[in-house]
Amino acid sequence: MNTLADRLLMEILLVSAILMAILLANNIFLYKQKVKDYISLMLIFGIAKCAFETLWTLFDGQDVPIALKYISTGGYCIAFVFFSIYLNRYLMERFGVKMKRKWILLYYGTPVAVITLLSITTPWTRLLFWVNEDGVIESMVLFESLFQGVVYFYAFSPLLIAIYFLTLGKKKRPAGGEIPTSVFVFGAIAPIIYWIQILILGEGADMYIETSLPTSLALVYLVTNLSTHAVLDTKAHIEAVETDLRIASKIQADALPPAAPDFEGFPQIILRGSMNTAKEVGGDFYDYFPIDENHLCFLIADVSGKGTPAALFMMKSKTMIKDYTLTKDTTSEIFNAVNARLCENNDEAMFATAWIGILDTRTMTLQYTNAGHNYPVLQRKGKPCELIESVHGLFLGGMDFTRYKQAEITLEPGDRLLLYTDGVTEAHDCENALYGTQRLKKILDSTRDEPGEKALENILADIRVFADKVPQFDDITMVVLTIK
Repeated sequence: MNTLADRLLMEILLVSAILMAILLANNIFLYKQKVKDYISLMLIFGIAKCAFETLWTLFDGQDVPIALKYISTGGYCIAFVFFSIYLNRYLMERFGVKMKRKWILLYYGTPVAVITLLSITTPWTRLLFWVNEDGVIESMVLFESLFQGVVYFYAFSPLLIAIYFLTLGKKKRPAGGEIPTSVFVFGAIAPIIYWIQILILGEGADMYIETSLPTSLALVYLVTNLSTHAVLDTKAHIEAVETDLRIASKIQADALPPAAPDFEGFPQIILRGSMNTAKEVGGDFYDYFPIDENHLCFLIADVSGKGTPAALFMMKSKTMIKDYTLTKDTTSEIFNAVNARLCENNDEAMFATAWIGILDTRTMTLQYTNAGHNYPVLQRKGKPCELIESVHGLFLGGMDFTRYKQAEITLEPGDRLLLYTDGVTEAHDCENALYGTQRLKKILDSTRDEPGEKALENILADIRVFADKVPQFDDITMVVLTIK
């Protein structure tokens, strides 16, 4: 530990280990990669390689048990080979080079087995290392030939493949493969640092010192560049996904009817709707439209899941319901037909709870069917709110043999009917207490003399006060029907 070479080596090993440890922590905790990811495994064995090489440098020529010296040198060899292999595997995968399983075992398994066996048996065979009478660790013939050859082959062969794909094999480059610039930088920086070190230390320095310094620097630089490249790749992918979600959200919003429609043929009917999605794209939807001059349809639904898949299923369900509403006579027939269609090729097992009503504006008779949805809140003129506690079948898309029923009620002037999804009643506060139907009925009772849109605004405001800025994980969707 008294030579310039040893001090320089210890410093670079310490820096390399710290940098790789930081990169490993970022890879696992920041970028959410699994430990079995090639970069993570490469960093783990890189840290182990630096640790064993540090012990080797500390023990060399010192009065410590010979077994510790062999453990440090053997551990260094095994860790370095695994480091180079996982570096090779990562780059091959990035380049799009695919290998059959039997060739993977042969290409990587055989050298690992040989180096591991030689490392374990070297105290007796002296093929890789030998500790002489002065306690100095001496590298033997297979270390400078076989071991270094294996390490350099795995470390530098991707560089040669990259050069081939960019020149002679440009047309044979695998689809989707990437050739990162950092690979070429790695190929150039190692020999440059090596020759600079030779000029400083001279050619008499031990081979392991000459190779460890440039290798440590170059590999840490490479891994840093690869991680940065992966982060930029991920960022670009996230931005592309966010753009797609914004477009999907816009399409979904455009697919909903106006929040305050004006039905010219039904002056006595007021319908208002609102939807606040928990994500960019939600799974709730509502709709209202005239069927003919005497009948008005309105509905609400909640699709399982969130995000783009739920939005696609929502669009499909909404379109089917409207199409069948114009061709079927009753709400039960509508849901029977929609359910059968949704069950076809439903490999993702998605479903939707839904409530649909058709109002005959001549008699104010409301025919409705509830497919596993939340109970609507009925507010009779001059009376407290009550739930219409009826379910006429399983959710849509569950079982194709489900047959739905229907029921009827008569509405009077001044009556109000509120439809909502479970994002309303299951909104929660910081203590995970639920908003609930009782609070919903209470706030609706307090808005008896308010117009429908004001009632929805008050309910939403009350939910926000209740949640106290706690993020909600479900969409909050409501539709209110008011009879003038």
